[in-house]
Amino acid sequence: MRRTIVLAWIVGVVALSGFGCTGDGPVADKPAMPQKASLSGLITADQPFKAAMITARHMDMGLIYSVFTAGGAYRAVHMFPGRYELNVEKTGFTAAPQIVELKPGENTRANFELVADAEVDIDMQFAGSKYMVEEVQLADYDSVYPPGPGRVLVEKTCVICHGVNYLPGGPRNAAAWDAAIDLMMNQGQAYGVEDGASLIAPDVIDAEERQVLLDYLTENFGEDTPRRAIRIDAEMPLDETVLAKAMYIEYELPDTQEMTNRWIQEPHFDQAGNVWFTERGFPSAMTKLDPRTGTYEDFMNPDPAGSPHGVVVHPDGSVWWAGRSVHLARLDPATGEIKEYPVVKPGLHGHTPVLDSDNNIWFSMLPGNRIGKWDRLTDEISLYEVPTARARPYGIVVDANDQVWFAEFHVCRIGRFDPATERFTEYPALTEACTIRRLGVDSQGIIWFGLFSAGKLGRLDPATGEVTEYAIPTTFSEPYDTWPDADDNIWISDGGQRGALIRFDQQTEAFTFYPTRLRSDMPKLAITRDGAIWYSARWAARSPATPATVGVLYPDMTKLTDLGAYY
Repeated sequence: MRRTIVLAWIVGVVALSGFGCTGDGPVADKPAMPQKASLSGLITADQPFKAAMITARHMDMGLIYSVFTAGGAYRAVHMFPGRYELNVEKTGFTAAPQIVELKPGENTRANFELVADAEVDIDMQFAGSKYMVEEVQLADYDSVYPPGPGRVLVEKTCVICHGVNYLPGGPRNAAAWDAAIDLMMNQGQAYGVEDGASLIAPDVIDAEERQVLLDYLTENFGEDTPRRAIRIDAEMPLDETVLAKAMYIEYELPDTQEMTNRWIQEPHFDQAGNVWFTERGFPSAMTKLDPRTGTYEDFMNPDPAGSPHGVVVHPDGSVWWAGRSVHLARLDPATGEIKEYPVVKPGLHGHTPVLDSDNNIWFSMLPGNRIGKWDRLTDEISLYEVPTARARPYGIVVDANDQVWFAEFHVCRIGRFDPATERFTEYPALTEACTIRRLGVDSQGIIWFGLFSAGKLGRLDPATGEVTEYAIPTTFSEPYDTWPDADDNIWISDGGQRGALIRFDQQTEAFTFYPTRLRSDMPKLAITRDGAIWYSARWAARSPATPATVGVLYPDMTKLTDLGAYY
């Protein structure tokens, strides 16, 4: 079943203009085509500040533009005309919001005065990637996780997989924590995990330690404790010169009568420049967004609880996803027809799909500890078991030689599968204990990966087997995805820094930070051929006033010529 939502009027493809400069800072010239508008202004304060964020929310369309100041000046371009609510966000400051009307073909100026506010608590900045709630109590790490044997156990079981805010963000009673531990340690078969293997390996925690863990969870994260988060007292390093060129656009997707619990996982592009993404909530769906118009269309999953995880678009235009109830499923967008490839055994469902050069589809199987292949010529599925127990394949890519690479989530390794020989090869990370979620491959065949639990970026050279790790220079970094752009800069989605996209320059080994408006993780990235970074704000707090969101970062807004998303 399909449902189409119209958020905007239809507009043509519009090019950006150049930029002029006045005595009080850079401003945007009139847009090159009359359908679009632009915004600029100057922000002043009685105390020094750096890289304030200005957000402009279209009051009728559900679009949000975010840009940054340089020397107090800001600009935003390629904006849909209409009424906007403008706000300034900067740690330790407040400013009165403004309502402005942007007209086609015109630049509108809006200036702000920031007022220092000692009551503002670190801009609600906190580490972690789950339970992103609007109101939490912020505290330092030792206050949230008191030192002792219980913390050691928590760090190597719960925190290593879920990040530092999963536990304090979701208090539970003793019975609920006991059940959660039981699920992790004993109920692999019920969960459908690789023939009953527990999620936590038996040698990680024994029966006596289990009780210590339960007591620690109940005492520090019991049902009567408030929702908390780890406070980050230092701002991430910001480069005003770089950020002044950047612009975020977010597309809000309100719940509908059919889609009552959006949970957006992964973006992907089709050949027409639309963005497809998986909806893992209940009921589940695939959704297509046209970023040039702001319209989107939901394609409901035959299984409301199917929880589609990853998505890939075939060259024939069909949209494939992997999810909880299938190896793969295929959608024909023209007809709405869906073909499913059901699992043959609980736990052997798909996770993330990817194409090879022959347009076969490979997919990871996190619980099943396997990778799978759909053969385009035979229309059949083949499964290959990873030799290491509890490896749990997660992110997956295919290189230029059709070698299949995947992250071994629970054992801190990168796996390679050679389809010709059907042999596996494994490359351990330098960090001994870690979790790895996603990986990417650059134009030179180098494999990049994020050490989610260790705050590091990893590099693997397949030619030599050499592994290099780079520490991300912030506290509580949680690198989720790592993907190269056309210039082989590596982009990292990081939920640990309140929500940020990070660019790593291979030549200089420098990290550049682009903070996001929403406090969220971004589990998967998709990068257009002109360098736009698409993501989903999966764990952002949601309410009728703050719908689920898909966003895009344009690192250099002056290069933007088309809102469509193209590989």
